[in-house]
Amino acid sequence: MPRYDVDDRPRKRPPLFWWLLANILAIAFAISSWVVCLNLFRDPTNPTSYKLMLKVGRLDPPMAYTATNAPDSQQDSTPEELLTQFESYTKSDREALNSELKRAYLTNFTKPKYHTYVTGEFRIIGIKSLTENDFLSPGLVVKAQALVRPDAVSDPLPYPVFIECLFPSKDTTFESFSVGNTLMLEKQRDRAAILNVATTDFEDRPSVFVTLVSLAAVKHITASGATFQITPPAMANPEATLPSYP
Repeated sequence: MPRYDVDDRPRKRPPLFWWLLANILAIAFAISSWVVCLNLFRDPTNPTSYKLMLKVGRLDPPMAYTATNAPDSQQDSTPEELLTQFESYTKSDREALNSELKRAYLTNFTKPKYHTYVTGEFRIIGIKSLTENDFLSPGLVVKAQALVRPDAVSDPLPYPVFIECLFPSKDTTFESFSVGNTLMLEKQRDRAAILNVATTDFEDRPSVFVTLVSLAAVKHITASGATFQITPPAMANPEATLPSYP
């Protein structure tokens, strides 16, 4: 047989090659699986991760807090302080902040960052039912504009800060609030925590628009005398956009 016929014959791979290949593939699969699992259980703001974490017990549903066991805030802000704090934020600043605020709520404030309660006086300018397409449901979302008193004896004046406050509840109706009435937010009673910070226009100038959620699972009494029980839902909807009120 000619020499070149022998040299050109396909050579078999040695057993060591296949052993090394199998180990490399196994290691690559293990690393990939570890990275995927780490990502799935690290970010509850991802809708898929949130549902999976709830299902396997790695995350608890939103808690029903009281005035005594509600999470401590790093800061309590009035409308004037909200404007000073957030009006200079860039879009990227707000996106980073909002991600942390949403994560804090979804994890029941286990490691909260920038956790803030809002207090003050607000005039109601809109009311909308919370549906399955919203971040929380059922319940109502109340849109309002801040009112600030120049001094102790003056009437309150409109201020360039707007809020939408989510009231998760199974027994709210549109009669629970009335447009034009005053919404008073008090820390010990409402525990209205910031969920999202955005901007809106007011008299041809940018103003702050903050989404809040009332954490205190108590019987809320409105300015019109209506009452309803605040009840957190079994699960949130991280896929929903905020603000939820147009």
